[in-house]
Amino acid sequence: MNVRAPLVGQPIQRVEDPKLLRGLGSFVDDIHRHGMLHAAILRSSVAHGVIRRIDAAAARAMPGVHAVYTAEDIGVVPRIPVRLFPNEAMEPFRQPVIADGKVRFVGEPIAIVIADSPALAEDALELIETDIDALPAVTKLEDEAVHQAVLFEAHGSNQVFDYEVARDEIGDTFETAPYTRRERLYVHRHTGITMETRGVVSEWDAAAGRMTSWGATKVPFANRKILAEMLGLPEEQVVMIEGNAGGSFGVRGEFFPEDFLIPFAARRLGRPVKWIEDRREHLLAVTHSRDVGADVEIACELDGRILAIRARMQMNIGAYFRTSTTIAPRNVGQFLPGAYRVPRYRADVSVMASNKSPAGTYRGPGRFESDFFRERMFDLAADDLGIDRVEFRRRNLLKPEELPLAFPAISPNPVVTELDSGAYEKVLDLCLAKAGWADKQHLQGRLIDGRYHGLAVGCFVEGGAAGPRESARMVLEADGTISLYVAHPPSVRASRPS
Repeated sequence: MNVRAPLVGQPIQRVEDPKLLRGLGSFVDDIHRHGMLHAAILRSSVAHGVIRRIDAAAARAMPGVHAVYTAEDIGVVPRIPVRLFPNEAMEPFRQPVIADGKVRFVGEPIAIVIADSPALAEDALELIETDIDALPAVTKLEDEAVHQAVLFEAHGSNQVFDYEVARDEIGDTFETAPYTRRERLYVHRHTGITMETRGVVSEWDAAAGRMTSWGATKVPFANRKILAEMLGLPEEQVVMIEGNAGGSFGVRGEFFPEDFLIPFAARRLGRPVKWIEDRREHLLAVTHSRDVGADVEIACELDGRILAIRARMQMNIGAYFRTSTTIAPRNVGQFLPGAYRVPRYRADVSVMASNKSPAGTYRGPGRFESDFFRERMFDLAADDLGIDRVEFRRRNLLKPEELPLAFPAISPNPVVTELDSGAYEKVLDLCLAKAGWADKQHLQGRLIDGRYHGLAVGCFVEGGAAGPRESARMVLEADGTISLYVAHPPSVRASRPS
């Protein structure tokens, strides 16, 4: 029992489950406001092109349609800021909340229709005529046209940003090492498919000058600040309400174009507006992740002790930077050494633009990719050297007396972080024992009941998030209890006697 912090390490009964299990949760589509209208969004079917004309006259004339907005109607089109580790060099590549003169991925918003019902709004989308001059589209980093079809002409290249990560000088290690191996590895693009798709409901109170918006997930305070700046309102005049959410996985922890477009429409029309994403929209326009290739080299002694690792990586971030796009390319370079003793290390990470949905965070962004690159190289090296793959890892895991150890330095936007403590070899042995590793070795490669069996081993370090800061509000109630409000989804109200 932890006496100083008695709840740490102890099971805590969940208080939110009964409500959800009885169907009493409040999701964004459960929000209904008096006089509410509904939105549908026209998305580009062209991956890369110049917008010549958008004719929405027929859609605007359709009965039940209240408005159609394009970039021209909005005027100065806001761009989504880079929230995490921003850099001036990223500014030209931020995503506009609606296509402004050019489209850069299939699914990019072109126009938004506001109507009496979702069906009417969707029908009106089909009446909008667009004229887009298609340009060559870049989808894979290996394409010969990767720099010929430039997404941002002023920049002149689809290589939009670079990170450098290093620990000590590599020198001539790879020329003198007894063993080296080089491989090209790749982690494909994917995204999170949540049970509940995204949605936004916004209501403008003209008398109070206040915007209320439902549907935020994961980062309501950051998104509140972004929306206030886009609307030109004081931050305290924006209320962002986070209800229950049917999954997030990181992909919903963003500020998306709809997070501006729906409040904009509600304010312009003076009526509440709801938008609920369909599954097709989710697949097209939600944040994607991974999509990184790497040329990785490892140098070892003949007994498997690592001398150095170096890598050149290319991360496909899609068409734009969004609020959290920086995280994966930073992490994939900095965390590749993991919990192992890697005396010399160098990684060069190229952030590449392409005509795909913008990338962001998803379940261990960057760390998942770097773990695969590292552990795959270890298996290959162990096999070449005739060393058991578990023993190869055991020989290279950092020992408690070697900690704390700083992660390799990253540039630009340096962040000092370290492995503070850990008994990694002990944890490895414990996991092997729990998994029955020794008893299951005979299953390796065997075909049983139509399935091949295999066993794999790998070590990874889970990040400790961005603590230790947290925002909270404490209220002393009239009955002597204290209500504690914290910014952690799902919202929890905890009370105890004062």
